[in-house]
Amino acid sequence: MQKGKMKTGYHNDMQYVRTLRSYFLAIAFIFIISLAAGYCYPLYFPEEATASFGDIGGMFEWITSLNPVLLMLAIFANNALKSFAALLFGLGFGIIPVLFVASNGFIVGLVVNLSSKTEGLLFTAAAIVPHGIIEIPMILLSAAIGLRLGCLMFSVIKGKTIDIKYEVKKSVTFYLHWIVPLLFLSALIECFITPLAILVVL
Repeated sequence: MQKGKMKTGYHNDMQYVRTLRSYFLAIAFIFIISLAAGYCYPLYFPEEATASFGDIGGMFEWITSLNPVLLMLAIFANNALKSFAALLFGLGFGIIPVLFVASNGFIVGLVVNLSSKTEGLLFTAAAIVPHGIIEIPMILLSAAIGLRLGCLMFSVIKGKTIDIKYEVKKSVTFYLHWIVPLLFLSALIECFITPLAILVVL
């Protein structure tokens, strides 16, 4: 009986993912464009980019003093809370998730450019890829859910009959079932696997 419920739950989740396809593609496009903009930013505004890079490092400097377990929990909490906010605040016509993804894409592009110049491209890849292959898609997926909720809210205002409470509940359930565990896994990798990958390329 329990296995049947699990299969049904998985099937429902996969059906839900299919409804997110167009929203995810839109969010991924915004992320890629923002990433490219962030990467190109130092080419045109080198001084401002360097200052921004220093500010970004300063914002997270306190985290580096934590032991690995606390660091993992801090990273997980940061990603989980921000992703959930992007999802939930998407009800405001999808504006927040779009801004969230655009700003994150820009920062990643900026960091990749400047870090690859100072530390090398291989080091930068080792510092981002191991956990980033899980973390980034989960953040984009959260934003895609938020964008979908925003579009549904807009449809309601236009007069369509949509059970928004049900849609929010379904979205939060999916977030808890899939996105939260995978964000935890990415934080685990970032703290215990990514440093090993960096050591390999040093």
